[in-house]
Amino acid sequence: MKYSVVIEEDKLDGGYIAYVPGLKGCFTQADTLDELKANIIEAIEISQEENQPVGSLFGVWELEVNSATVASH
Repeated sequence: MKYSVVIEEDKLDGGYIAYVPGLKGCFTQADTLDELKANIIEAIEISQEENQPVGSLFGVWELEVNSATVASH
């Protein structure tokens, strides 16, 4: 089964964060992308074993937030 995986750079602690929007609670972090890939595969396998609900990605918002307004792109 194919999953969409979101990968972000962890700007506070360094390294990377990954999560699967379609699997509730399926996320991980690592110092390298190779480690991150292994970790997210393991997290997906665990989520599948626990019969977590699988949903399709509805959309992605990119928001700019400042003190006065919120602008959606």
